[in-house]
Amino acid sequence: MMMGTPLAAMPPDDEFAGTRRWYRRPLWLIVLAVVVIAALIVAVAQTTGGSDDDAQPPVSTPTSTPPVSNGQDGYLPDTVDRFGQQIRVPRDPAGLALPQRPPSSPRSRDDAASGVQWQQVYDYGVAVYSTSDGPSTITATGLAQGIAHTPQGSVIAASQILSRIFYGPPQVRRAVMDEQVIGPPSAMTALAELQLPANQYPADRFIRVDPQYSDTFSRVMLASGPKASSQYPSGQYYVITTMTMVWDQGQWKWRIPDDGFSETTRNTPIESVAGWTQW
Repeated sequence: MMMGTPLAAMPPDDEFAGTRRWYRRPLWLIVLAVVVIAALIVAVAQTTGGSDDDAQPPVSTPTSTPPVSNGQDGYLPDTVDRFGQQIRVPRDPAGLALPQRPPSSPRSRDDAASGVQWQQVYDYGVAVYSTSDGPSTITATGLAQGIAHTPQGSVIAASQILSRIFYGPPQVRRAVMDEQVIGPPSAMTALAELQLPANQYPADRFIRVDPQYSDTFSRVMLASGPKASSQYPSGQYYVITTMTMVWDQGQWKWRIPDDGFSETTRNTPIESVAGWTQW
């Protein structure tokens, strides 16, 4: 079978009955058409410079990514999270490190850091800062560094890492994963592809550090809430995020289990945070 336009699609002959064929038109019309076409060819050649390279379509400029830091000091008006808790809003989206000074008195494992401040990070993240345990600086790549080798420091590091992975621009997320997270490839892929809704993240103000804390290991539990629920006798519950932190190469890092994320690493509800420390 021959391929082509079906006969049924061809226009009927009577549609062309009053149309004169081109070779029957006066000669001056043909000459005029040739002149117009030649003029168009010259105009196009002058516009493109006659170069094949210049005739290529322009290459679009890549869309810029959100800034890691704008270097600004100071704060914008405060905001609140979904539980009405105060959140400072630094002018720099990467956050504002606070001046550091030693704690004024001895502390236990579960004591809060001194000079605690919850800041908004990259529009919707929330991370904890202190004047006693860091961070002492925010790097040009968006990392929170200068965090103390203490139980309080492990809590601050956990909060900083989460906020930057969840809400940081792609280059910040990559820097955090490369330098402050240890885990299997499956977990790294899941973090790289993570997309959270554009909602203000709640401040995890209720903190507990596992008694097995050591110089190289800290199991940190961060809780936010309370949320209303009729499933609990008290009518409310809290959401707990548990993170394993390890001291490696002079800083606290998030250690994801070798089997990746599972039921044992997911957020869990709890009815009461009695005995926890509120930062």
